[in-house]
Amino acid sequence: MKRISRLSLTQKLLAAVAIPLLVVAVILGIVVNQQLNQAIPELLDNAGERQVKARSDEISRWISGYRNWLSVLALDERFVPGAPLDTHVEWLAKRYTSDGTIESLFISDTAGNTINQEGARLNISERPYFKALVVDGTADSLILDPFVSMATNLPAAMMVETLFDERGKRIGLIGIAFSLSSLSDITSGINVGKGSYGWLIDSQGKVIAHPVEEYRMSLNYTDADQQGYQGLDALSQQILSGTAGSGEITMPSGEHTILMWNPVEGTSWVVGVTVPIAAFTSVTNSLLQSLLLAGGVLLVLLLVVVAYAARRSLAPIKHTASAMADIAKGKGDLTRRLEAKSQDEIGDLAHGFNAFVERMQSTLQEVRQNARTVLSDASDMANGTHELSSRTEQAAANLQETSASMEQIHSTVAHTSQASEQANSLALEAASASERGTESMNQMEAKMAAISDSANKISDIIGLIDSIAFQTNILALNASVEAARAGEQGRGFAVVASEVRTLASRSASAAHDIRALIDMSVSHSREGGDIVKEAAERMNEIRHSVAQVSDVIAEIAAGAREQTTGIQQVNTAVAEMDMMTQQNAAMVSQSANLATNMRDNARRLDQLMSEFVLSKGGAENSALPYTAAHKARTGTALPQAPSRPPQATQQKHAVAEWEEF
Repeated sequence: MKRISRLSLTQKLLAAVAIPLLVVAVILGIVVNQQLNQAIPELLDNAGERQVKARSDEISRWISGYRNWLSVLALDERFVPGAPLDTHVEWLAKRYTSDGTIESLFISDTAGNTINQEGARLNISERPYFKALVVDGTADSLILDPFVSMATNLPAAMMVETLFDERGKRIGLIGIAFSLSSLSDITSGINVGKGSYGWLIDSQGKVIAHPVEEYRMSLNYTDADQQGYQGLDALSQQILSGTAGSGEITMPSGEHTILMWNPVEGTSWVVGVTVPIAAFTSVTNSLLQSLLLAGGVLLVLLLVVVAYAARRSLAPIKHTASAMADIAKGKGDLTRRLEAKSQDEIGDLAHGFNAFVERMQSTLQEVRQNARTVLSDASDMANGTHELSSRTEQAAANLQETSASMEQIHSTVAHTSQASEQANSLALEAASASERGTESMNQMEAKMAAISDSANKISDIIGLIDSIAFQTNILALNASVEAARAGEQGRGFAVVASEVRTLASRSASAAHDIRALIDMSVSHSREGGDIVKEAAERMNEIRHSVAQVSDVIAEIAAGAREQTTGIQQVNTAVAEMDMMTQQNAAMVSQSANLATNMRDNARRLDQLMSEFVLSKGGAENSALPYTAAHKARTGTALPQAPSRPPQATQQKHAVAEWEEF
């Protein structure tokens, strides 16, 4: 897009004309190429088939002419049975033409003896054509396949006709040997495109006529694949089938070609043409080249005409651009006007430019007058603003001192609040510790009660054990008595009873000792429970005292926090006032700078206005210098701009850049 934007109107117009034409030419070329590629091959096929058919008919008529001539000679009355062959030499010589086409004219009798127009003799009784015409009678006339003439070493053919007597008996034959050079001339006339050529083959596929002489009588289409051709052996079967057709093969050079053929009527020969595939596209390419050349010439001519017309039409625009460039440089003559010579868009542009310049001149005159008024007012505003800036800076300094004092008070109260918070925290910890001690004493009292209960239970159990021991002793005593009564039989039982009584006595003694110890433990447990109860009451009293101390310290801490918060709010308010005062001082200083800049810009604007050539209309005192105009209006000279305060260098000024107008 940047490159396009750099182009001139003439170049853009030429591009707007050339690009669509080129696109149309390309599309047209593609369409024409497709149409030609579809039509040209068919036309070439038709042309090739017509030419091959025409050459086939021409060769057929050429052969038929010699055949008819030979048939007429065969009806001559001089041919009678038994007539010596020497008597026909003069007759043959008179009929022989020496134009180079007929090489020999001869006759033969029933024995195969033959003589030609020169009297040369030969016996052909073993020749197949002699047997077919004279001996077997299977044919009346024949055209033999071509051969290489021994006389000229060129391709030649032989045509023979049977001789009959008055009764229709075969008495010999008459024939001619003729050169096939004329056939090569006929086939050479076939032209289906660049690189195409005609040819003629016999019934065995041997080439009779060909533009390349070395191929004549040496190349055979039935075994041509051995010589580098591809597909010709198979295609030769169709060629020799006796019907017209076409097919594709590959030449030894690798070129793809199309063969079209047609049989020669009255013979077993076939005439054809070989056309390279490139010939089908060469016509299309040549036509496209011609179209492209003609289109290119027309495009160049059209672009030249468009360029000339564009330069003539766009010349006023260049003049307008030149005038606007002068105005943009600040050296323009706003009294200058363009001459509108036409009623088209270019004329409208000239009228619009003149109206624009007129409007601009009127606006600049008003701007110059207003700029000088602004310059005067800006000077007054600068003086007042500088005085306000000085007072604001003094207020800001007083607020800074107040803010420092409040900061010290806030620091002292904050320290006191912090100490109260620590005391409150310690009191809360002491209350918590006393609370935990009270809970521990309560738990100890509960445990002592449980121990006392357990001791009482153990005492009861010991009493039960003592009772059981006593009863066991009684039972053992009774058992001993009964054992004594039993005599010798109860002696072992008496021993057991004695042991049981001994154990019962020991159990009773141990139970008595345990009871004494348990009674002592119960007594001690009661005394410990009383002591724990008294300690729990004392801990409870301590807890109440600590809680009261903690509440008092918490109230002191809360009051200190409230004082700190209040002093902090006052300090914040003073800081905000100090900040606002500093900002106001900065804004006042900036306003002073802006007023000074406005005065400088107004002076610069007045200087810029003086660079334009304006008409004499406008303000009455527009031609007066600013200093004189200001003095005449206010009675005072211009004030000197005060020096800028240090803070002004750190502020960003939003000053309108009048120079860019």
